[in-house]
Amino acid sequence: MTHYKKLLTSALLLGAGIASQGAGASTISPPFTECPSVGSSPTCAILFEFAPNGAVNTHFDNNIGPYDGVEDTLVGVINNSSVTVNSLSLTGTNIFGFETDGLSVYTGTSYGSTGYEGPNTSFNVINANSGTILFTGGLAPESTAYFSLEGSPNSIQKSSGLTATNSVPEPAPLALFALGLPALGLAARRRKAKA
Repeated sequence: MTHYKKLLTSALLLGAGIASQGAGASTISPPFTECPSVGSSPTCAILFEFAPNGAVNTHFDNNIGPYDGVEDTLVGVINNSSVTVNSLSLTGTNIFGFETDGLSVYTGTSYGSTGYEGPNTSFNVINANSGTILFTGGLAPESTAYFSLEGSPNSIQKSSGLTATNSVPEPAPLALFALGLPALGLAARRRKAKA
């Protein structure tokens, strides 16, 4: 087998491997153990998952109500991707309209200025309906985090504007890049042969 064919075969196998990382559906189901018991909530009511395929999946436990017994939600995050995630951007009706009853009131430990932060999390609030959760030092693969937000789990679940973003690269562009490497090598080889 020529050097070019070996290189092309290796690139195709690498591309197939990268593309296959995105395959597979999430199998997460409640109860979510990423959060401790806080107030009336024995664990997270909502769990955001950074999935292997680069998507951000949202999971709900409809059996968990507000931790304050009225309206506030305990939120967990799990990173099931292969890269470190730095932030999670969310929108929803008044979810960042913080009052004085963040999770710190119930745990006795404050992790930030609002009292709604969990360990190694902070908020970049744009307005009451939009903000970003920042993970101090990044959320490594197979790591979890938690924090709290205003609003009941049901109000957040029904918010059509609830979105999440991450820094996980899509597998398809990586596969295309891997497939293009042999072509670059071949072009360089031809240029060298002509010289």
